[in-house]
Amino acid sequence: MLRLSIESINSRSPYKLILSGDGSFSFVTDEAQIYEVGFVEDYMLSVDNAYQFFLVPKSSPNFAKDDKMQQTITAIMEEFFQTNDVLLDYICDTKDGRQAARSRLFSHWFNQYPKRHQFTLRTISIEYEGLSYYASAIIRNDHPLYHEYMEAIDDFEKEMREKMK
Repeated sequence: MLRLSIESINSRSPYKLILSGDGSFSFVTDEAQIYEVGFVEDYMLSVDNAYQFFLVPKSSPNFAKDDKMQQTITAIMEEFFQTNDVLLDYICDTKDGRQAARSRLFSHWFNQYPKRHQFTLRTISIEYEGLSYYASAIIRNDHPLYHEYMEAIDDFEKEMREKMK
């Protein structure tokens, strides 16, 4: 089970998180955009302790740049990796055709993170029937199962490419 301290996150986050009853969080931006954020155990990879990160707009999303949102997600991720010995993955939603933009934004946020050298970001892009699918995984470089997790990500990508031929 994941351990996350909302107090710790809120001490570093410009947007204050509110705990939902299901273990996820929500926050409201300066533009009155509401987002739900959280983690669910991921069983698609062949390893234990893999979690999928989700960020879902609960109101009509505003595509304007919001540095406070990046800082909020960074605070959540820092808490996630400081208190849990896990692998994180993120699958970009395809429902509105903006999955490539989501993948670029996620990678951009990661590349701006001052401590990024402590982590590996692995991004997968698969084309199938004219649609692009994007997923990313993040793991601490000092994780004791680093090589096993990286192998599981490689196996997942290979399996998905085979299924989508």
